[in-house]
Amino acid sequence: MLEPWTLLESEDVFRNRWLHVTLDRFRLPNDREYEYTTIRRDAAGVGVMLLDEQNRLLLEREFRPPVNEVLLQIPGGLTNGDEDPADCIRRELEEETGYLAGKMTYLGAFFNNPASSNSQCMVYLCRDFRPGGAVHRDAAEFMTYDWYDLDWVKAR
Repeated sequence: MLEPWTLLESEDVFRNRWLHVTLDRFRLPNDREYEYTTIRRDAAGVGVMLLDEQNRLLLEREFRPPVNEVLLQIPGGLTNGDEDPADCIRRELEEETGYLAGKMTYLGAFFNNPASSNSQCMVYLCRDFRPGGAVHRDAAEFMTYDWYDLDWVKAR
């Protein structure tokens, strides 16, 4: 049976409004000590799979500096404080696309990259939406969006 590591010490080495980096010292199951760097988020991530009447998925195109590429992604963002994740995705969807979400279904949550981060994303499905909201993007959000056939998405 695998045993969890024992945290001996944790030190913040960097912090900004989105994340912080810790340098952690652990005792391993074999009794050795090990240093580990972790990217931590204090806010939960959320994303929404918005499907239209033709069963097409809304995807955004946005430049992402860590990979130096324009990527396709589902609309989403981070919760503010103790904001309910469903409320957060409604807010993010309107801010990024102008769509107003109605009924949504929670699909589940996953860790984005548990080898280096505690960042978790909760994903929702929404087929009940309408245009008419106000787009309010952050200063560094330059994005476009379009509808993609699910067969095209699955083939990627």
